Amino acid sequence: MARENTPAAFAGAVAAGATWVELDVRRAAGDLVVCHDPVDPSGAALLDQTPEALRAHGIATLDEVLAGLPAGLGVDVELKNLPGEPDYDETDTLAALAAPAVRAAVAARRPMMVSSFNPSTLAAAGGLLEGVGGVGTGLLHGPTLRAPAALSFARELGARVLCAHLDAPGLDAALVDAAHSAGVAVLVWTVDDPARARALSRIGVDAVCTNDPAGVVAALRPVRPPR
Repeated sequence: MARENTPAAFAGAVAAGATWVELDVRRAAGDLVVCHDPVDPSGAALLDQTPEALRAHGIATLDEVLAGLPAGLGVDVELKNLPGEPDYDETDTLAALAAPAVRAAVAARRPMMVSSFNPSTLAAAGGLLEGVGGVGTGLLHGPTLRAPAALSFARELGARVLCAHLDAPGLDAALVDAAHSAGVAVLVWTVDDPARARALSRIGVDAVCTNDPAGVVAALRPVRPPR
């Protein structure tokens, strides 16, 4: 299995039948890079290193990753800006830096959304991307927050997607119906069990984020009736 947030991982997801991929964006010295953690494998902060130096660790820039993806593949850009991490910025510079890349991708007819755990960063991104066709913002939340409360918060932020944790209390058919009635889609993360993926599909969830795209895509493929 390819390492997450790498071109190889995205290529594998596409080969497995995924129509969207999710990637994590952070600041490095002078550019944005695609990496889940705020440090490289040696433990050095990304913010203190140039993209050229980070390539030695297999970490690519956001522009490089987007340019290498197949046309038409949807991309969820998760903006990583969390208090306590070395690249945290309370002025939400990350949103401003990411907005041009998102606009350029949309201009190239790529489906895009922007998500974040940080409500301030998400609101900043939403404001910067207002009027850019088809780009929705998604509020991510963990398992300690009830899904109905998260939905209310997402609506206050103007988010078009609720990115709910798989084990969030209250994540059920009623929650999905309430979200849809409010014009909010529901994406659930991280769903690696095909049976859970099918159960979520039955209650109307719009998308799932998974580390096993082949297994989940197969599980959600429509069953053909016997001839």
